Amino acid sequence: MKVFWKYFLIVILLLIGLCALGVLYLFFVPGSSLFGITYISYHNDYNSNPYDCASIDTIELNSRTYSVSIVPASSENISLKVYANSLGFVLEKNSDVNIQAEVEEGVLTFNVDEPYGAAITNESYIQLRIPTSKEFNIMLKNKNAQTNIDNENLKINNLIYTTESGNFNFSNGEISGNIEANIGRADFIIEENAKTNNNNVTLSATSGYFEALKNVLGDIYIESNKNAVICIKECNDFRSNMNEAGGRIEIETAFYVEINSSDTNIYINNITSGGTISLTKAGKVKIDNVLATMDITTNSGEISIKNSTAPLILTTDDGKISVNSTYSRVTANSKYGDINVNFNENAESYQNNPNSRMLQAITNNGKITSSGVENVIITINDNGRADINMKNVFGENIIEGKTGSVSLIIDTNAKYKLYTKTNSGNVSVNLAQISNFGGYTEKEHTEYVNGTVSDYNNSTLTVTTTSGSLYIRDTSLI
Repeated sequence: MKVFWKYFLIVILLLIGLCALGVLYLFFVPGSSLFGITYISYHNDYNSNPYDCASIDTIELNSRTYSVSIVPASSENISLKVYANSLGFVLEKNSDVNIQAEVEEGVLTFNVDEPYGAAITNESYIQLRIPTSKEFNIMLKNKNAQTNIDNENLKINNLIYTTESGNFNFSNGEISGNIEANIGRADFIIEENAKTNNNNVTLSATSGYFEALKNVLGDIYIESNKNAVICIKECNDFRSNMNEAGGRIEIETAFYVEINSSDTNIYINNITSGGTISLTKAGKVKIDNVLATMDITTNSGEISIKNSTAPLILTTDDGKISVNSTYSRVTANSKYGDINVNFNENAESYQNNPNSRMLQAITNNGKITSSGVENVIITINDNGRADINMKNVFGENIIEGKTGSVSLIIDTNAKYKLYTKTNSGNVSVNLAQISNFGGYTEKEHTEYVNGTVSDYNNSTLTVTTTSGSLYIRDTSLI
């Protein structure tokens, strides 16, 4: 056995020595190759022919890894410069630097061959020079090239950018047309000094990052997304319809939103014309201000609304629903999560506007809490509970509980017909305005609060449970 390992070690050392000799041979003999491998060391400029821009509307550049920049041309001609500064070992077939160009039907196409393999690019770059007197459609495609547009005199019509992982920075200049970005794992950043013009955006990404935090965009359509992060200051319509997607969407202001996804986390400051959001897994939704009707559904993610002046329809299985301040109607359904809805103190009365101060809620095992409400329709299917503070009582109000408790605090001046019933739960009703020393504990009871059968103003409050306790007080007794 010792003899085997001795000869095995000798063979390994011989192979290492042969490899070292091969490397030295390729390194010291310029232009040599061994088993299809060659050593490169470039320090060269390569330039295309100049092309008159008069008949060209679109410029297409296909490259690989060298960084790309678009700069103003010194004439009315379009040209391309490649500075190759690569060194290392590559396959012989991948060792050349070459520029191929053709013009067809107003499209100028540059195809750049770059050396690649076990080589480093150093400060190699590609420079596309375009006249500033004309807007061009720009089409850029690469594998992982860092791409930059940074000149205030550059004006671009439509921009199409395709990459696997090459970051794109639009630092300065102007774009007037549409943006189509297929960014893979890359960053695509539109910076503050870049001038936009309500541009429509089509975005495809895997785990990339799209940012336009200082710019106003038009309609945004997410064509594909796996786990990308999308951050936008302002847009018109934002639409994303996918069965499976993660990542994060952050928008300061959107006119209309339509999002169908699974695990995406959504953060929006302002929605001015409403929309729909549906998340089928753990994605959550947080919105600061809703100015038009929103329909939001999640599976186990939280739904959180800070302020709303329009009707809300909120549905989740396991997630929590929270509305901090609203002026309008809220419909909230949650099987297991808690529901908390607070109506703004300046909201219009339900008596004057049936879309105001109204809560319709359903839960199985969650807890429903609300304040400032004047009309409630609440259904509790299992062990869920309700804790409601009513500013007044108008119209038909129904709270149906099962085994969980129902607790109400009602404004002292409210005038309504109260009906309570429980099969086996405890009852504690204490209202200063009614007879029987202001309260009762009967399992079933009807009372006209602040009035009689003839003047209760057609407002009713029905509260029932099976075995859950009933606890009702008015504001004068708390």
